[in-house]
Amino acid sequence: MTTTTTPNTGLRARLDARVTSARAAVRGSTVGRSGWSGRTWRVLAWIAYRDWMFTRALTVWAARHWMPTVFGVVVSVGWWGILTLADTPGDRITGPLLALLVFLSPGIVLGLFAGIAPARYRRRVHAHKMAAYWPEVARSCTLYRTEPDGTETVSTLRHVSHQPGAVVLRVETFPGQTPETLHRAAPAIASAYRAHGFEVTPVKPGVLDVALFTTYRIAPVAARMPVPEGANPDALPVGKARTGHVAEMVVRGRHTLVVGATGAGKGSVLWSVIGGLAPAIHDGTVCAWGLDLKGGVELEMGRALFGRVAYTAEDSIEVLRALMRVIDRRKESMRGVTRLHVPTSAEPLHVLMIDELADLMAYSEFETRREADRLMSKILTQGRALGVVVVACVQNPRQEAVGQRNLYPQKIALRLDSDVESDMVLGPAALQAPAHEISRSDPGTGYLVREDGAPVMVRFAYWPDDLIREVAVRYAAPASHSAPEPRDGADAANAWAAAAARRTTPNDNAGKPTNEDAPAPRTRKPRAPRKSRTPRPAAPAATPEEV
Repeated sequence: MTTTTTPNTGLRARLDARVTSARAAVRGSTVGRSGWSGRTWRVLAWIAYRDWMFTRALTVWAARHWMPTVFGVVVSVGWWGILTLADTPGDRITGPLLALLVFLSPGIVLGLFAGIAPARYRRRVHAHKMAAYWPEVARSCTLYRTEPDGTETVSTLRHVSHQPGAVVLRVETFPGQTPETLHRAAPAIASAYRAHGFEVTPVKPGVLDVALFTTYRIAPVAARMPVPEGANPDALPVGKARTGHVAEMVVRGRHTLVVGATGAGKGSVLWSVIGGLAPAIHDGTVCAWGLDLKGGVELEMGRALFGRVAYTAEDSIEVLRALMRVIDRRKESMRGVTRLHVPTSAEPLHVLMIDELADLMAYSEFETRREADRLMSKILTQGRALGVVVVACVQNPRQEAVGQRNLYPQKIALRLDSDVESDMVLGPAALQAPAHEISRSDPGTGYLVREDGAPVMVRFAYWPDDLIREVAVRYAAPASHSAPEPRDGADAANAWAAAAARRTTPNDNAGKPTNEDAPAPRTRKPRAPRKSRTPRPAAPAATPEEV
């Protein structure tokens, strides 16, 4: 299917390009200049902009309040005319001018406010317009009730506030209305105000904040060298939110499932977590484990940050067994002491990063899939409170690929292929987080759904290869994290491995000291040879004469 561009669209694009280039040229020749000339231009532009805002605010107020304006002009002109016709000696201007200023004093005060704080003035004006439009929006979104006398009662808009990238409406329900009604009406409210998205947050019973986002895209975020102060697994900086604030992700105590189509930016999520925790990995309070089913293409770039890694499905089983032994050991140490693990250098927080989870859970051999499903189920159900968390990345969110979706309390939905997949990953939050509408030109953008079910649009930082190598060299994991764990624990697979290790052959016991006090081994009576069975002779065949 081919698309054609209309002449009007092409003409508008060319005009926009010319206007943009003209603005850039004017800016470069005036306020963009260096030295004293550029400073002079910037000061003049600052003064001109404030004067314009003062004049605009005063003019708008005078136009809306034309009666006091006209009355003040008539009084001032009449006063001046009377003094002039009477040929009264003295000042004939000050009195009429003061009278005019008295009538225009509200507009003058508003103009001064606009000149001194233009950004705040524009927010106030915008909030006033939205509040004035609210009754019509409430009626169109069925947020009203008709009284017996014919009057209409709409949901109350308490106030309108502005946040970076969003306008927040605080709405209060009327008697007989439930908060669920406001939740269902939120998409219609966002559409009525021409918002790019919305988010509903309960404030208290009967009061909700409806955040309407003024932008759809989040600017790309470039990762930087992590600092020890930011390596906090309870509030790890991973990128930027749609409101412009730093997006934080909780790692400790939460398993995270990352789902995204090819090229959606799963690597940005993976390295935002591991790279952000790199200082904690270096000092030993966090131990990173890795399973890269793409043959190590992703994790090998920062191999020094990981204690143990596996690049095949068979090796991944051994890593999962070793991690299960850590869980079994911590069960005994934490029993009766604490219910939530606190990371220390002696008992670190173990973070398992899995890239291409479906290759292990759905596309491997049957025995490998069964063992991986058993181990992953135990890790996901037991490891959270014991300081073992999983961050798994996958492309296919369907049940056959991710059979343990419900065991991940925290989900990240990057760009998906359809609304069906968005519903699979996000569940009820898919209405507020249309992950299938994310643009292909915005890799790393997705919705972070916390345990409370509230989705937040986040753009994860992009980590180039050179930065990953530099971080891995600077914050390499200690050697103790790479040592294999001893084979102990109550896991069934470990018990079989321990039993096999204890089994010896007669040749292995040669030359070893024996214990004379030990009881003699019990000898078994030799089995009698089995009697041979002779075949029974077959009956002779009948002759034609007998027939």
